[in-house]
Amino acid sequence: MNIKFSEPISKALGELGFVELTEVQKQAIPYIMQGEDLITQSRTGTGKTAAFAIPILELIDSKPFVQAIVLTPTRELAIQVGNDFKKIGKHTQARVLVAYGGVGIGPQIEKLRAGAQIVVGTPGRIMDLMSRRELDLSKITFFVLDEADVMLAMGFIRDIDMIIAATPQRKQVMMFCVDFPEEILSLAKKHMRYPQHVKLVSSEKSAQGVTQSFYMVQSGRKAGALLYLLKQIKPDRALIFCRTKRRVDELASILNYNGIKAMGIQGDLSQAQRTRTMEAFKDGSMRILVATDVASRGIHVEKISHVFNYELPYDINYYIHRIGRTGRMHEVGEAISLCYSDEMGTLGQIERLIGTTLQERNLPANTPAPRFPARTEERQRFTGRMGFRRGPRY
Repeated sequence: MNIKFSEPISKALGELGFVELTEVQKQAIPYIMQGEDLITQSRTGTGKTAAFAIPILELIDSKPFVQAIVLTPTRELAIQVGNDFKKIGKHTQARVLVAYGGVGIGPQIEKLRAGAQIVVGTPGRIMDLMSRRELDLSKITFFVLDEADVMLAMGFIRDIDMIIAATPQRKQVMMFCVDFPEEILSLAKKHMRYPQHVKLVSSEKSAQGVTQSFYMVQSGRKAGALLYLLKQIKPDRALIFCRTKRRVDELASILNYNGIKAMGIQGDLSQAQRTRTMEAFKDGSMRILVATDVASRGIHVEKISHVFNYELPYDINYYIHRIGRTGRMHEVGEAISLCYSDEMGTLGQIERLIGTTLQERNLPANTPAPRFPARTEERQRFTGRMGFRRGPRY
């Protein structure tokens, strides 16, 4: 690696298999080491977490108070970022707290009182710890917004402003994102001092290494189409996106009922359920994961071979985040979208956004309909929800 790090950091990076810094790390780390505020635009899977974790671990000292705060939009991402800090800093004396809701706050308070120097967390739990006077941000040196564009899209702007208000005026502010909406610019003008800008997102927004295609599906036949494709392709590891929590649960149930082992992850799961689901997906014991856009944040799993857009996202910008889950770190991947005729307008908007045309593929005329679990069949008879003629389509 061209940039020289301290012996503890270099040792940990070697154990993690780091041979060469990624482009975002090469460009961002020098700015951070020099104390510059920084906005970094880079896709998922390019090594953004290490780009800020390495210099923060290099620059903090052994004093037992919070010196760095990293805000993330979801629990899963907070856990992932916290784990990366711990792995990279394993040979240092840095103490890291990962703070998120859905679990008891007591152990998190204990770690703060023990002298945590780096706190990674979701806005809600961070504000909870602050309101209890357990988290003091008055001495921090580093303030990081990870997936800043996603946090703003999720409506966290007021929380972010309140948290920043509790920090000292003199601090280093870093924002990491894929998109650069007006809200990011406004936030930068308000809280950053002449920030440097590392932009690794070109006008060609289509993820490199990812083959993108779509299938036009007959009305009400998405579940059958998805089952056919999963059985034909036999993906090594696949992520399937739905718009709603209910649809995630229903689709996971249908897949399992038809012989495709799958798990779903969505916001209503307990933290223990979410953890078990993610561990099964990461270790390969469960190869198919159905998720909402929000719940998928923080899914940092290598070698996802396929992404299926069972439903196109409400916000077309999320399409870029979705397909970025495959083809990561120079790997190849495939993104497949299932579309009804009335979704072609949205698909056209996505093609204009990413600057490329998706390849259209055809399904066999005799694609079989799936079998539905008993509860789904009952709902189908009485509400038409799962039917082939009306209601939200499958």
